[in-house]
Amino acid sequence: MTLRSAVEDDIVKTVNTSLTTTVRNDGVIESVPDPAKMGYSQGVYLPSTYLYADMADSSGLVAIAPPDTVARVMKAYLSVSTRIIRANNGHIRSFDGDRVMGIFAGTDRNTRAAKSALQIKWAMNNLVQPAIASQFGSIKKNGWQLKHACGIASGKSLLVRAGFRGSDDMISVGTAPNLAAKLSDIRQDHFTTFIGKGAYDGLNDSAKLSKGVNMWHGPFSYAMGGKTYSYYKSSYRWSV
Repeated sequence: MTLRSAVEDDIVKTVNTSLTTTVRNDGVIESVPDPAKMGYSQGVYLPSTYLYADMADSSGLVAIAPPDTVARVMKAYLSVSTRIIRANNGHIRSFDGDRVMGIFAGTDRNTRAAKSALQIKWAMNNLVQPAIASQFGSIKKNGWQLKHACGIASGKSLLVRAGFRGSDDMISVGTAPNLAAKLSDIRQDHFTTFIGKGAYDGLNDSAKLSKGVNMWHGPFSYAMGGKTYSYYKSSYRWSV
């Protein structure tokens, strides 16, 4: 098969072939579809909450530290974020450079996503930053600080398997994953967790209040795709 015929075959399998979709409205089951168990023409509509954890200023780190150090810091950020997301019954479905995406389904999915984000902040400030400053002379010398942001949004999204066997991934289509990704790009000093209104409205008091005080400021407006979405932000952290 020539490259052109292979590309044309891909077009037939994607553009010219309709998806067979199912809708999961249980709202209780916390599992998320496994791409390895899905066909390439299958899709699942899933009520879910997305969390993107994005490490900031990796280019600044590259400028002051050797590649080995940069790699180990990025690995620490992604490993710790992933462990926290999984500890709160979130499912990792994508890595993109220095960013990781988790999906939460089922009961209390918004609360578990928010708790994860606040715990990631605590872990970075109290555990990872001291460790890398102690371990790496270039970071200590230049005063580089590990900063990040988490974006959270909730809604019904379409999950499909894309690519081809051995080189595929799960992709999410919908407002929630897009908004969560965009919110994780915001950089506002000590505010590091940003949550869409839908996810905020679904929070339990444990993830909304601290000693009776609302941990979240807002609402604020975010423009995306010709529409405006409301979101809230927090500077709080949650110990692990």
